Order: sequence, then structure tokens, then C-alpha cells
Amino acid sequence: VQYGERVVAICPRRFLQEQTVFLEVADQHFGTRDNLLLFQEVRLPTVGSFDFVMVKHKPLSSQVEDFVIIEIQTDQTTGTGQLVQALEDFLRGEKVVDQTYGFGLNTYDTLKRSFTQILNKGVVLEQWGQKAYWVFQEPVYRNFVARYNLEGMTYDDGHATVFLVYDLTREGDLYRLTCTRKLSASTEELLRAFRNSPGVPSKDDFVAKLEEKIKAQLQLKVHLHEEGEEAR
Repeated sequence: VQYGERVVAICPRRFLQEQTVFLEVADQHFGTRDNLLLFQEVRLPTVGSFDFVMVKHKPLSSQVEDFVIIEIQTDQTTGTGQLVQALEDFLRGEKVVDQTYGFGLNTYDTLKRSFTQILNKGVVLEQWGQKAYWVFQEPVYRNFVARYNLEGMTYDDGHATVFLVYDLTREGDLYRLTCTRKLSASTEELLRAFRNSPGVPSKDDFVAKLEEKIKAQLQLKVHLHEEGEEAR
């Protein structure tokens, strides 16, 4: 979707274009494309499912030499009915390029859920000594970094959690996936950033909101009591 000036992927399938992500992970992690298999939605008890697991096996053998987890994280929308309306208008032959449809992006919910998964799976993979590649698009990743105070990350090959960041680059009438950067972090670094998140709201503001609610409830009780007295 186009949201303001940004073109944002909202479906993980968008990152399957030409197998770009998988080929780059193969080249970067294994240094080869030979004897590799890709499995989708591999479940791990108590942790959940991995989007993809890329496995390197020994030649002509089922024995596993190495593997890497690949998780694709896109943004999500609110007011999605308007996007459905846009598609229906397009299918009817109406010109939708210059139209505005009232939907929004629910990036906060996207990141809240993904951060939990990153931490949970990161703990497991660190203990296993394996890597997980988390695939983000630039706008979502920048929001992630700002929201959880993760500025300054670089890449360390010893980290289990790797962020592989892409963007959609316009080429003629198409948008093509382009890798923009690779970064990493340990689970401890992510937990520390999460604990020190700059987005913690003010307690005083919350207490003030509670007091306003109490005041409204007391006023309602007084009003109902006075009405009851009048009725008697």
C-alpha cells in the first residue's frame, strides 16, 4: 500500500519475490546454494512456528550440517475495508491511482507482537548456537529502532538475532526488493533496550486520567441520587 509518501508491504508473501531473500541468506550464511532445502511453518513446542527454516544437509544424505531460521515481518493495516473497496473499484475498471482511501497502519501492534517473538526465539537460538534472520522493510525497521531505543546497532557474527532490512525500489512500473543493510543484536541487548524504552508514558498523566474517571463516576452517582430523591 501507499501510505503518505511511503510504499509499505503489508503481506509476507511480498517478500517472496524472485526468492531474493532466500538466495541472499544462502549466500551470506552458508556461502553456497548447494544442498540446501527450505521448509515453511516448522513448529517448535512452547515457542511457536518458524516462518521458514533453511537447512544445509550433507550431499546425498539426510544428515543436517547447519540450519538458519528466517522470519518475515511486514506491517499491518487498520480500516482494511477501505483497501478492499479500492480493489473492488480497480476490478470494476475505475481509476484508483488518484483516489484516497481511508485506512491506517497499525505499526505499534506489529512491533509489539514481533518483539515478543524476537526475544522468545532469540533465547532458544542463542542456546542452540544458531541464527535467525528477521526480515524487515525499512519504514517498519526504522520505527522499531526508534520505538525501542535500538540506535547504534551494527553487525556481529557472534549474535544469534540478525536483522536483514529491505526496501521496495521503484523500477519502471514495478517495485523490486532491495537489501539495504544487515544488523544484529544479542538477546540481552534487546532486553536492555526493551527495559529502557523511551516510550514509557508518564505515571502522573495516567493517575490524572484515573482521577478524571473517578470524578465523572462521582458526578454520575450524585446525579442519579438526586433524580431518585425527586422521584420519591
